[in-house]
Order: sequence, then structure tokens, then C-alpha cells
Amino acid sequence: MGRPLEPGLLRIFRYFVGVAMIYFAAMWGYEFISPNPSMILQVQPLMNLLINSGLFLYLSTPRLERILKQWYLPFALITYTGAAVFSHLIYLFDPGMDLSAVIARSWALVPILLVPLVLIAWQYSFLYVLIFAVFTNAVNLFILILAVTEVSLGTLPILVLPVILAFAYTTVGYIVGKLVATQRAQKRKLVMANILLGQQANTLEHLATSRERNRLARELHDTLAHTLSGVAVNLEAIKIMLAPGQDEIAAMLDHSLGATRLGLDETRRALQDLRARPLEDLGLALAIRSLVNAFSEREGIETEIEIAESLPALPPDVEQSLYRIAQEALVNIGKHADASRVTLRLLVGENRIELFIHDNGKGFEVKRTSLEADNFGLKGMRERAAVIGGTLSVESQPGGGTMVRFVWERLDDQDLDLR
Repeated sequence: MGRPLEPGLLRIFRYFVGVAMIYFAAMWGYEFISPNPSMILQVQPLMNLLINSGLFLYLSTPRLERILKQWYLPFALITYTGAAVFSHLIYLFDPGMDLSAVIARSWALVPILLVPLVLIAWQYSFLYVLIFAVFTNAVNLFILILAVTEVSLGTLPILVLPVILAFAYTTVGYIVGKLVATQRAQKRKLVMANILLGQQANTLEHLATSRERNRLARELHDTLAHTLSGVAVNLEAIKIMLAPGQDEIAAMLDHSLGATRLGLDETRRALQDLRARPLEDLGLALAIRSLVNAFSEREGIETEIEIAESLPALPPDVEQSLYRIAQEALVNIGKHADASRVTLRLLVGENRIELFIHDNGKGFEVKRTSLEADNFGLKGMRERAAVIGGTLSVESQPGGGTMVRFVWERLDDQDLDLR
């Protein structure tokens, strides 16, 4: 019941309610001008006409939808179905009730009842289709039992008609439900494909931007930075060679040297900004892969990387913490572990992200190391995990390697949609 309404469903329902109004108006007009008019036969279509007119106004009032919210459509479906089914009970008050007329009128309601059937199968689960089929045909069977004077082999086919109709309703509802489910699945796949294509396009764009920024940084470093460094060295040399008593020239040299050093500092700051920042330019997955590959080349340690194919979109602080925890763990392995192999896994669970870093190094006693005052690496990782509401655990023992496990779970109000 909590599923959002399918686009256009209310508009289609309103359209068919309008068709039903025309249908019952025609029936009422036919009974009104018939040679042998029956009060019962005139009241039934008129009652349906009035109910469907009110329902049409109901479906044309968006304010009611905002008030009733998820109950807006169920109320309309129940009203529509109940009006069609219970109006059939009026035949019980006709003293001259004819069985063939009852059967004909019952089948005349089939196109009217197909409308809520299709909408229920479209919007809700198959269970509601079964409830609809059982309810509508139970009332129909009740009327037929009262209309039939005796139950015999001759009247049994008449009483079986509601069962056949219920089977037809469930079959139609099942087919419609399957078609809608297939359409929704294909839509989700299409959305995922578009998201992945967009992610790949963004990654390529970021890589191109990163290469260009790095190229500019190299050019500035090799030209402007070196030139300014050379000018500063020359000015220092001239200042040393300057004869005493030339205070004015010395002041000018100091001013020029200060300006040169300021320009050099600004150039270095610009170079730092131009250098590719891993998370912003590469994304979390590529940044961690680059981090591990650089660690492997630097330390000469064999590495294994496993990263989920579709990482969810994470808040920036979570991505930053994941990257820094992985970075600090690798630094610790390079300094202290004496490992020959490191495995890093970044996995996506149900509403959670898990980072595992395992090495086959010499290990350590976790409790004693945690109490050491100078153990800033482990403390820093735990602090980063705590700030974003994650948990970090370290499992190790002397000679048994080390496992660092970081888990971050999203809260109810946080979004973990795929990119």
C-alpha cells in the first residue's frame, strides 16, 4: 500500500470512470424508454450513474489526494467496485426476478469491473487481485443461489459461472501484474545503466582534468618555480657581495628578495592546488586503487584489491575517512608489519560500507599497543571512524598478521543510492 502511485494511473482511472458514467447513463435511458419499464431496472443504472459522477468529482480534486495521501486511490477503488457489485443486489427486491436477466446483467458488469481489476494489479500485489476476485464473485454467487429455485445438475453450470469469472479475473490480474513487474525491472535496469554510464563519463572527465592539471603543474614547476628560485639565489648572492654603506641598495635588494620569495610561495601554493587530489579527481574506488598500487610499488609488497563494482554515493566526510583510514593502515604496515602480502577489500553490504585491510606481517598485541601514548596512527583511525559514526576494529596477534575492519552504516535519513 505504501508504493508511490504509478504516473498517469489516476488520470486513466478518471477517464474510465467517465466512460462508466456514459455507460450507466445509456443503460438508464434504455430502461426508461423501454416498452415495459421496471422500477428496479431503472434504479440500478441511475444509482451507479450518481455514484460514478461523485467518484469522477473525487478523482478530479487534487486537494483530497493531498489530504488522504496513500488512502486516496484505495478509497476510490473500493467505492467503484462496491457500487458496481452491491448495486446488483437490487435484483433481490424484484418480485418477478428472471434468472436469465440476472445472468445477463451480471455479465454486463464485467467490463466495468475490469477497470479496478487492472488498476489493482498495476499498483498493488497479487494478493489484492485475489481479494477482488473472491469478493466480487462471492456476491454474484449469492445472488445466483437466491435466483435459482433448486440446486441440481441442470442449474449447476449457472452456479459455476462466478467461479469461472473469478478464475478469469485472477488470470487477467496475474498477467497484468507480471507485465508491470517486468516493466519496473527493465526501468530499474535502464536507470542503473544510465547511472553507470554517467559515472564512467564523469571518471573519464575527471581523469582528463587531472592529467591536464598535473601537466600544468609540471610546466609551472619546471619554468616559473625554477626561475623564481634562481632569482632569489642571485639576489642573495648580490646582497652578500654588496659593499658596506650602500644601505639604499641593500633595502631595495631586501624588498626585491621578499617579493621574489612571496611569488615563489604563491607559485608553490598554486602548484599544490593544481596537483590532482585523489578523491575529488579520481573518485573513491580509483583513489584507493591508486593508493594501494603506489604502496605496493614503494614498499615492494604484493597486494590484492577487491572493490565492489557499484559503490554507493557517500557523504564527502565518509569518503574522506575511508581513504584516510586505508592510507594510515598501509603506512603502518609499511613501517611496522614486515609483511609480504596485503589484501584490501571495500565491500557494499545492506545499508553499509565495509573496509577490510589484512596483512600477513608479524602482528602485535592490540591491547598493549592501544595504550601506548605515541600510537597516533591507530588512535587517528579510530577517531576518524567515530566522527562519522562508524566503527573500527583491529584484530592482531604476534606472528599472526593484522586485520583492520572499518564499518559505516547509513542512518534512516541518509541516502545510499547508487551513483
